[in-house]
Amino acid sequence: VAKGLLTDYRESFGKLDPLGLARFVTVQAVEIAVEKAALRPLIERLRDVVPNRNDRSDAGDPDAGLRDDAYHSGLLRFREQHMLSGVARRLKGGIDAGDDPFDVFNRCQDHVIAAGRAHVDRIVLEAFQSAVRNAPEEIRPRLQDVYDLHALATIEAERAWYLEHGRLSPGRSKAITALVNELCAVVRPAAVELVDAFGVPGSATEVPMVVPSQHE
Repeated sequence: VAKGLLTDYRESFGKLDPLGLARFVTVQAVEIAVEKAALRPLIERLRDVVPNRNDRSDAGDPDAGLRDDAYHSGLLRFREQHMLSGVARRLKGGIDAGDDPFDVFNRCQDHVIAAGRAHVDRIVLEAFQSAVRNAPEEIRPRLQDVYDLHALATIEAERAWYLEHGRLSPGRSKAITALVNELCAVVRPAAVELVDAFGVPGSATEVPMVVPSQHE
């Protein structure tokens, strides 16, 4: 996946005209400057104070914005694009320095794998969003809860990265973990139905930890 992304990235970059290339370089420079100037943490603190009015929750909710689909997509898309451009710069820098391409790739392998995973996370998230939008009305609220749990758990798993890159404030990071725990309780009553819907084979679920009868 990551190799395919890098190939697409290289081809897209090669097709840029001089104006497009200048815009690309400018965007990259601004991104780096914003991170080094620690402006993103300030933006996130402002987000904490001023809730997202487009969120489905009440305007006075301290977690406002955390269940906003666009917010989820924005975070995952930023991570994917940031990691892809970062690994591309590392690979190009090593090759331009005259290092063996194989050695350069090996040095960046963890970065390459992480970029591939970030891409898959974003694709799965957007597919889930589409499934919720197209779901029958009677099951949409429950499916929305499952989607929110998936989206926030995905963000929570990488919250250290988002904190390092100024995309989450410490307070918002804690709020995400609290909301993940809350959504686990909301989804729990439908756990058996959800497992059955995924067609998970019995051999994967019929274990002593899950099936009470096996403790007797």
